[in-house]
Amino acid sequence: MTNLRRRARQACQACNARRVKCNVTEQRPCHNCTTADTPCELRESRRGKHPRPSRRNAISDNQHEGGLNQAGSSPSFIDTGLVDESLVTESDEHFAASQALADLARPREVEGPEDQGSITVQPQSPALAPSNRQEDDSSVFLGESSSIRYVTNNNPTPPTAGISPPENLRFLHAVPHAVRAENLLPDWEVERRRSRIRSLKAEGVFSFPPASAVETLLKAYFQWFHPCFPVVDEINVWASFKDGTLSPLLLHAILFIAVIHCEEDALPAIGLGGRHVAKWVFYNRAKDIYDVEFESKKFTVTQALFLMSFWRAGLLLEKDARHWLGAAISLAQTKALHRSSRSATTEKKTERLSRRLWWAIYIRERQCAAALGLPNRIRDEDCDIEPLGKLDFERAFDSSLPNPKIQEYSSYFIGTAQLSRVLGRIVHSGYLPSKSLSPTDRSQIREDLVRWRQQLPAVISLANNDFGDAAGFHASMLQMAYNNLLILLYRSGCIGTAEESREVDGQIALQAAARNSRIIEDMLLEGNLRHGQIHVITNLFNTLCIHTVHLRSSNGAGRSIIEHRAKLCLLGLQELQKTWEVRMWVLQLFFQYLDQSTAARLRMQDDFAFSSGLDSMQDANIVSMSGLDQGAAERDGTDKLEVLASEPPWSWSTEQANQFLFTQIEHDFAFGEGGILNWNPGTPANLLPSEGSDSPIVVSF
Repeated sequence: MTNLRRRARQACQACNARRVKCNVTEQRPCHNCTTADTPCELRESRRGKHPRPSRRNAISDNQHEGGLNQAGSSPSFIDTGLVDESLVTESDEHFAASQALADLARPREVEGPEDQGSITVQPQSPALAPSNRQEDDSSVFLGESSSIRYVTNNNPTPPTAGISPPENLRFLHAVPHAVRAENLLPDWEVERRRSRIRSLKAEGVFSFPPASAVETLLKAYFQWFHPCFPVVDEINVWASFKDGTLSPLLLHAILFIAVIHCEEDALPAIGLGGRHVAKWVFYNRAKDIYDVEFESKKFTVTQALFLMSFWRAGLLLEKDARHWLGAAISLAQTKALHRSSRSATTEKKTERLSRRLWWAIYIRERQCAAALGLPNRIRDEDCDIEPLGKLDFERAFDSSLPNPKIQEYSSYFIGTAQLSRVLGRIVHSGYLPSKSLSPTDRSQIREDLVRWRQQLPAVISLANNDFGDAAGFHASMLQMAYNNLLILLYRSGCIGTAEESREVDGQIALQAAARNSRIIEDMLLEGNLRHGQIHVITNLFNTLCIHTVHLRSSNGAGRSIIEHRAKLCLLGLQELQKTWEVRMWVLQLFFQYLDQSTAARLRMQDDFAFSSGLDSMQDANIVSMSGLDQGAAERDGTDKLEVLASEPPWSWSTEQANQFLFTQIEHDFAFGEGGILNWNPGTPANLLPSEGSDSPIVVSF
């Protein structure tokens, strides 16, 4: 008879840590400890001391934990010695690991320091429990190219038939419970995460400002940012905040955005210093919580990643806006947010929230890729998600808001999503390698834009300004985005001689820039420009570039008008500096076009660090343009552009500045932000790339 292998009923601490067989029940010290000359100490048995639900209940719990609820609770960590592996049978090993991870993900109270302990994270209340959808956190998305579709469908559609309707084909596949258990965390990884979470708690990462300060920040978030990107349900967030069940990761990400838009008098109550310091603290806390994988709900993680993509990192830092946006896109696609949900068994409110989140990611991705001149990460061909509709905003905003406001917010978001699709067409048609916009493409896209503008709801249209009323905040931003697309379509018509610049294409871009300047003026008068979304920076910058090109062919009163429009762009960018930290060398270049009093007023502000930059360059004894032997440079074969690049821009003559800026706009501008010299007073002259350099410096946006 074959002897059956029997597991030891008990193991000493040393053998258990080494995962080796122990005979401590037969002799003490055991054979291994005797050989290694180490103390042999018994472990306290925890058999029967920890809860062990039935398999059916465990599966049911996992199904309930997978709901798409942005206000879900967050996991904590398990206690040491949760499972004694020497006391369980082999058939129970996977189930014990499953129980360990279940305890790891079980919501527990997360307390901050006593002086800031008014905000805690409590277990999730039954009223806010996620919907019963097992395809959420325990599922995997497998698209049309996967062969699993031929196994799951009784009558699979032939490949020649194209994409099957969503109601006939499921792309989300629930992972078998046994497979999930086999891939759970080992004990040493659980211990490592537990240690990291303890360290983060000690550092105050899970602490929050007083409840009154957080409430003020949430109000600022829902007033200024949420109408533009409704990626959460406002009603649920407020309920979760009051119950203490709001995810720490999501809450820190929301506070990071909120502190950008809150009023100055709200900053002292936060207790984190100035606006930029508080923004940095909230962002880094959210990043630390994300890195430790504290949040178990993937939908909540996707929401937080989207909000973190508004972090404006330095040029050379890896975790910039594109980094977080790429992570959000990847996670959203693995959960099939880009696909139609007509066949899903989700509740309507969850489906609508998912659709809003995906379109917010889409909008942000299109804007960011176009602004930086980088490839799109989302292909329209891969998506069949339904367009946004009015019903998708049913729970997006506070029920106490008047209906016209809700219509304004929803119309803005829908309109921005539609413009983002057109932006993708412009980039794909005219700004890819070996591609250029044909007159037919321009005409077709322009007709689509005109049709889009005519179909705008009255609540979001600028056409309601016949009686002198200022346009609404969101209508102004939407019209700036519309004008920016016209600039991208027709700005090439502005490049050329004075006669060529008067052609139709150039005039369309000039008129769009002029309309943007008028919108900027109105928003400055209203005092709400600083709350503009981050893409307004790109729109302002592109408008500024068009005015600069127009200056070359302007004179007399026309030149004064163009200078005035340039001043409005500068004032607008300075106002946005209060929230988004605008840093562009081109602003310094424009000072020579301004009158002395305006330049002096702007330089009195430290927002752009112009004064300190000028002083530092003067202290460095940088040689001005007037001190160079231009004739010698020409005799030596030195290009004039290289000579200009070696000098600070405020020392150039108007003709020299025109030559340099025009060259940059003609050859190197990439959607207003990428591929141009990042000139700032602190950059040594010898670090500026010369003409023909393969490594241009990108402007920070």
